[in-house]
Amino acid sequence: MISSPGALRVQPTVFNRKKFQAVLLYLLAHSPRQMIEGKKKLAKLLYFSDFNFFEAFEQPLTGATYKALPMGPFPEELDAALAPITGEGKQIGISKKPTGLQNDAIVYKLSVDTNSLSFGDLTKDECRVLDKVITELGGMSGKALEDLSHREAPYNAVVQGERIPYELAYYRGKTKEELVGA
Repeated sequence: MISSPGALRVQPTVFNRKKFQAVLLYLLAHSPRQMIEGKKKLAKLLYFSDFNFFEAFEQPLTGATYKALPMGPFPEELDAALAPITGEGKQIGISKKPTGLQNDAIVYKLSVDTNSLSFGDLTKDECRVLDKVITELGGMSGKALEDLSHREAPYNAVVQGERIPYELAYYRGKTKEELVGA
């Protein structure tokens, strides 16, 4: 395990809230029923989007800071980025779905017509990576995505609670075609 990112040549990243929100909306707009069930699932889709884009294009998509938590990578900016675009009369509605477990699942649902959304802030390559993530991972449960993220080199290379450097994406060994498509 890497206990400090100092062992890597880690480039500083800057969080881009506007891009992060565009990615959130894009994921929802292109998900089945324009809905994502579970905060864990949403967090993992964001992680795979960011790290796949970084591995393919050597730059961050959103610049979010992912922490290695027990349920997998989690973007620490998620709640703050969601706040201005969720709730009554906003672009994303939130509800709860009983799971029969200790906590109910949070359901994120697009609240506006997709035709009213503009994804002009996203490049063609960014959309291709997001489409690939949605196609390959969007049908998986939060638990299945958690398990998948736990097998990832970036998650396993850091101590629980620490930031996961984007540069660790290179240790996954994926081809650009696997990350972006043909």
